Amino acid sequence: MQSLEGITVMQIILREDFLSLGYIGDTVSVKRGFARNFLIPRGLAVEASQTNDRLLKHKLSVILAKRLKKKLEAEQFGNILKQVTVEFTLKVGAKGKSFGVVTSKDIEASLKVLGYQVDRRQIRLVDAIKSSGLHTVEVKLHSEVSIPLQIKVIAAQLAAPVVSAEEGETGKGRRKGRKMAAAEDAFDGDSEAAAQTDQSVESESAE
Repeated sequence: MQSLEGITVMQIILREDFLSLGYIGDTVSVKRGFARNFLIPRGLAVEASQTNDRLLKHKLSVILAKRLKKKLEAEQFGNILKQVTVEFTLKVGAKGKSFGVVTSKDIEASLKVLGYQVDRRQIRLVDAIKSSGLHTVEVKLHSEVSIPLQIKVIAAQLAAPVVSAEEGETGKGRRKGRKMAAAEDAFDGDSEAAAQTDQSVESESAE
């Protein structure tokens, strides 16, 4: 048992994987209260102490046997995961600026959809992925087993309505044409009315 910056800590050996601390068989230092009140009573760890040397050796043999089994399982799972490529699509603007990022939580969710159970704390992603292309992230499946995972990010261009100068002039021409047609219709209407008036006058004169 030792003191770290005023906090009493002790060394323990993990009997099960506890991702925020380590993996089975790892020796780690934790707060004494956390070890005594939570980890040890729940069978998640044993105290790394020489007090009960014989008992500790027996427990260690059991822990190490389980550790070896888990390592083999992690290696087998890792060989499968190495062949997987996780794909994402990010929207990209006209100037190449991406909208959105890919995080370890996103990778965890996508792997789950593909049928692979990986905790996001096992995905070693320093910064969120913001650019398109192929990326490789480390996945730690065991204290002695880490594998590379391929991440493919596809850029999807944002569609923006672009009006060229030619199309703009054409639009103006169409609007102008419609206005002229309306004016001509109005003029034709006035001409027809005038013609009808002239015909009425001629008829009255003849009578």
